Amino acid sequence: MIRVARRFTRAEARKHWEALRTSSALTQSYRRMYRPEATMIPAEDVIRVLNEAGVKFVVMGTHGVGGWRSEPRATQDVDCLIRKQHHRKAVKAVKATYPDLVVEDLPVVTRFKDPATGNAVIDLMKPAEPIHQQVFKYSLLVAKSHRVPDLEMALASKFAAIVSPNRQAEKRLVDGGDFVDIVKHNLDAIDSPKLLRLAELLYEGAAADILKCIDDIRAGEVLDVKALAEKGELLP
Repeated sequence: MIRVARRFTRAEARKHWEALRTSSALTQSYRRMYRPEATMIPAEDVIRVLNEAGVKFVVMGTHGVGGWRSEPRATQDVDCLIRKQHHRKAVKAVKATYPDLVVEDLPVVTRFKDPATGNAVIDLMKPAEPIHQQVFKYSLLVAKSHRVPDLEMALASKFAAIVSPNRQAEKRLVDGGDFVDIVKHNLDAIDSPKLLRLAELLYEGAAADILKCIDDIRAGEVLDVKALAEKGELLP
């Protein structure tokens, strides 16, 4: 049985909260400098909207795993995995707060796009995949504000993005960089048996693949994102 995630210490929670705020600030700074026409939606505001609506969610993507990285980075959008029974409520709350955004409802996500750029700025993810159905169980509370994936779930989620046949090639490379950085920064803290069990939710043999990736990173080898992507293309 996979062990339930432990709680953050106060210092760890502060680190993850500061990582999110830094990622959000970097993103807003980039948009002001290079995309001034873009809609400015800080991650903190999306979190506030969902909390005020009583939505249960976990912050995913860069904002969710930034505290596990060696340092935060900017990102294009705010990704939140929404509990299935709260999805409609979440969509309603975001629509009411940001009525100018263009809504695109897909099987795995309700996407809110900036009409000025056409880019997604908020993704309300649906727990459609087996790995995402476990995220709420393996997440940690940050400063009574929001939840983020625990270390092993963060790695499993990043690995899932790398092998996803629907992921754009350039984004897979970014996901690969995140995966390597998280592994290097937390190598001694990874619960390997737990990570391998989570990986097996992705596809048969994923545990062996993710273990090899970690061993390669430990040995200083370059992560072969292309080979992993090709494996993902073969998945049913």
